[in-house]
Amino acid sequence: MDDIDIFSQLPEIQPDIFLCTRELPDKLTAETAGLRQLCSALAGEGYRVFFPSALPKELSDEERARRIVNAIKSAKVMVAAGIGPEGLNDVFSKAVWNAFLKNSPDAADRFILCWRDAGETPFPQELAGRTPLDMSDLRFLVELKEKLSALLPPPVRADAPEDQEDPAPEEESPAPEEDAAGDDAADKPAKKPFPWPLVVLGVIAVVLIWLILK
Repeated sequence: MDDIDIFSQLPEIQPDIFLCTRELPDKLTAETAGLRQLCSALAGEGYRVFFPSALPKELSDEERARRIVNAIKSAKVMVAAGIGPEGLNDVFSKAVWNAFLKNSPDAADRFILCWRDAGETPFPQELAGRTPLDMSDLRFLVELKEKLSALLPPPVRADAPEDQEDPAPEEESPAPEEDAAGDDAADKPAKKPFPWPLVVLGVIAVVLIWLILK
């Protein structure tokens, strides 16, 4: 997971997104692969994603809980995602959803539900009235990014050039002044180089005359 989500290992930085899923098994399954891919896609867009499943395994239970609580309090958006019916009644997920939704009055507006293959399992009361984005839809990531862009400032991609910012119009205006400066320079006569060879020859001549007369 290190190559997918480094941010979950930096607990003191405020995350843009808390990606909440059920506690995933270590083995690779269709569920774990799909949710890791979602985390990777969001992180690749430049968002700072907190993904509990990416927390280092060597953390103590107390430190793990502390980081999760801090991320719930500071995350700007929560994306609750799942593949299959198992996550709908997951105790950990429900606790995180409730904690985030009670954290601030506008938290419900910053809560995005994404799901796939729920089958006939009904959504729990915590998610009642919410229409999830269908993760199996080809436009899923596009729709998710649209929702995120309405809630978050534009992210900075890690692979973007440092000078990617759009130049302000006034920054291009000095061009005429440069031309004027160039015209003034053209009107002035070019400076002649200092005649160092003549000076050297003069010094040598003076030395020779002094030796002859000595």
